[in-house]
Amino acid sequence: MNFIVENFPQIAEIYMRVLALIYLSIVSFIFVFWLKPFTIKHKAAYISALFFWVLRIIHYMIPVGNIYSKLILYTIIFVVFIVSWLLDDRRNPWQKLFLSILFYLVTWLTYEISVEISSFEENTINDFNWYNSSVNAVIIVFFVWNFIDYVIAVLLFLLVMYFLQKVYRRKYEELSWQEFLMLLTPFCTFLVVKPIMIDYFTLWMDGIGNGSIKENIPASIYRLLFCVLSLVSVMVIITLYQKIKESKENEFERQALENKIDDTQRHIEKVEEMYDKMRSIRHDVGNHLTVIEGLAQSNKTEELSEYVSELKNRFMELQPTVKTGNAVTDVVLSEYNDLCKKEGIEFECEFSYPADLGINSFDMSVILTNALQNAYEASKKVESPGIRIVSIIREKFFIISIKNTADEKKLVLENGIPHTSKTETGHGYGLKNIKSIAQKYNGDIEIRKDKEEDKMFFILNVMLMG
Repeated sequence: MNFIVENFPQIAEIYMRVLALIYLSIVSFIFVFWLKPFTIKHKAAYISALFFWVLRIIHYMIPVGNIYSKLILYTIIFVVFIVSWLLDDRRNPWQKLFLSILFYLVTWLTYEISVEISSFEENTINDFNWYNSSVNAVIIVFFVWNFIDYVIAVLLFLLVMYFLQKVYRRKYEELSWQEFLMLLTPFCTFLVVKPIMIDYFTLWMDGIGNGSIKENIPASIYRLLFCVLSLVSVMVIITLYQKIKESKENEFERQALENKIDDTQRHIEKVEEMYDKMRSIRHDVGNHLTVIEGLAQSNKTEELSEYVSELKNRFMELQPTVKTGNAVTDVVLSEYNDLCKKEGIEFECEFSYPADLGINSFDMSVILTNALQNAYEASKKVESPGIRIVSIIREKFFIISIKNTADEKKLVLENGIPHTSKTETGHGYGLKNIKSIAQKYNGDIEIRKDKEEDKMFFILNVMLMG
């Protein structure tokens, strides 16, 4: 203990530097945990964290109050943003910038809270005689409390980042520059206050150095409240932003489902129209037979042949190109079969309607129209396009498998649904509707990409239980 007392300034400096370096390393590791779920290429999170760690250590080595100290703070944000954006295929730049600013801001606020708590601890312990009358007590408290101070900072920081990860659920959604400004505006105050607090700290320490100030920086409930309320406001803003986005998504999903209902209604009307025409033809069968008989008796073979051919064509027009055992699904699959033929897309169908399983034809129509529309749009973008739909019945289970040619891009899932780069309003809810209907029948969906014979295929399997 005598050795520590005699060399306390040097030991204390080494101890504080070691604690700071450990703290910065832990924070950098947490940065990986923070950024990784937002990236498609996870190396962007690891390399960005490495840059963050190096720059934070450089910043730590620069004396507080130095002009370069302030400059490097903004450099850290900018460099981390650029690295994460470039390595993640230059995807979602406004989100990457916001995440970098938010991470740095939370780092500062949680650390300042621990510093303010430390100030209150120092003010409190100075009132105890055993502390003021013992050098050993001062040294022990110094080592123990500074360790606790950093532990509080890390635990609080980890807790806040975990919370933000949970509430920021729409991690792959594109952040527009308008949303970026909306989210960042409340935080601008915090970014301005930090340099003010640093200047205050610097002036106070200069005063201690020249002897004009005798006491350490006093604890301030207002500084503590500012940091706490700022941290709470960060969490509230992110939570509300995500709630707003979810409410909009629910509206878009409702609208998408309504559109599919309209499509199904149109299919039902086609079925009714087809049956009306069939009833009309059946009603006129007697007349047709009379005409045919008259032409045959008159030996007018050419006119007879033309009449029979015309009657046959009318019957063929009423027949769907795909027959499944259900009039509604016949119309849906026939429509996409004809559409694919026009676009030069190979269409194979081995689908049978499960009449005995009690699955509503309306729900089946929503599944088929959503799945086939996605397959149709994807197939138009690749060479040698093709779509294949197969159904399998196993006791009470009904499985639909839709496979279409796809590009070589990596399949990225978010909540079990492929992430799309398309930004059109209301786009991308078809698979969610399919999943919702599958769950209604105690089933689910499986989505994957497979390579077969040098071709990439997107595969959607839908399982329903009747």
